[in-house]
Formats: sequence, structure tokens, C-alpha cells
Amino acid sequence: EPAPEGTTSPPPKAPRRVPVDFPGAALNPLSVRAFNEVYYRRVPAAGRQRRLPYGRFLYPLDALLDWNRIYGRRGFYQFQCVLPDAEASMGLRSLLEAVSAARGASFLAVLKTLGGEGRGYLSFPKRGYTLALDFPRRPGVEELMGRLERLTLDHGGRIYLAKDACLSASGFAAMYPKLADFRDVLREIDPQRRLVSDMARRLCIRGDGT
Repeated sequence: EPAPEGTTSPPPKAPRRVPVDFPGAALNPLSVRAFNEVYYRRVPAAGRQRRLPYGRFLYPLDALLDWNRIYGRRGFYQFQCVLPDAEASMGLRSLLEAVSAARGASFLAVLKTLGGEGRGYLSFPKRGYTLALDFPRRPGVEELMGRLERLTLDHGGRIYLAKDACLSASGFAAMYPKLADFRDVLREIDPQRRLVSDMARRLCIRGDGT
């Protein structure tokens, strides 16, 4: 909530840096559970209030450079979806239960509300709740991503393309109802098919296997 009296922005602190790639086993269900327990209990049960500059509140990861090295050389996948208000309560529970059942330890989780849909044909937002989770890249995580995709579809949601690496072409087509309009634009502005990417191929974004 914005503070009515405003807040002053102190001089920014020099960001810290992750100096090395963590071992692949550093982020495991036990270590992530311990971190999450400590992080959760840092705030008293009665809650607390404090004022923060906008930058520090909105961009907490800017205080830690090269934070992706925490996931090791194999890197990580990020899953981010949005669920409409009417489905959010049940849908979010289903997603988190699937993650727990798969022992998919997520070191970072973000839950926010979104406003209405944008004007772009492939606009991600819709009025509802968006959940983002990071998973270390290890055996079994692709299957978990597929399960989360299906649950997102079951609850009328969609996955954020800018952070996606696992979405199926059929799931993409079902989540973005204005895809046909986007394909019309592609045919008009790029009839020679010079605009292409690995993601476009994976999602069959033109509708003909490319």
C-alpha cells in the first residue's frame, strides 16, 4: 500500500554478488524447506509495518547480482501463470499441491494480483492472480512443468510466454484465444517467414508446424 506521507529514498546500497556457481545439489527439498521456514517466520505472527522505497519494494532481486548462480550450472526453469479470480482459490491450491507431491522445491515464489487484459493479441495478463515459481533444472522437472500446464488450463488460466521454456503447442493455442488474429498479422507483415525463433517453432506459432 502506498504510504500517504510518502517516503524518502536513501542512497542505494552497493549490491552483493553471488561469486560462484552453487553445487547442483545445494538446492534440494530439504534445504529449500529449511530456508522457506526461516523466511516465513521472519515476520511476527501479528504482522508488522514498515516503509520502503519503491525500487527496493518492487525489485528486491536487484540487491543480489548473479543470483541465478544459486541454481548451479544446470540453471532453472521458471513457471508463471495467471488464473482468473473465479478459479484462483482452487487453482492455486491445485498447483501448489502438485508441486509438493513432486517434491519440486521452489527457492523463489511470487504471488500477485493482475488487472485487465492488454490490447496485444498475445497479452498475458487477465484479471486474477499470477503465481511464479523457480525450479532447479534436474530430472523430473519437465514432467512437473507439464502437470502445471494442464492444471493451468483446467482452471482457465494461461502461462507467461516471456518466461516459458516448456509449454506445449496445444496448450499455447488453448490459452491464447486471439492467436488466429496474431497469425493474420504475421502473414501480412512477414510473408517470407524471416521472423522466427526457437520458441515460435516449439509453439507452432504460425499454425503450420513453424
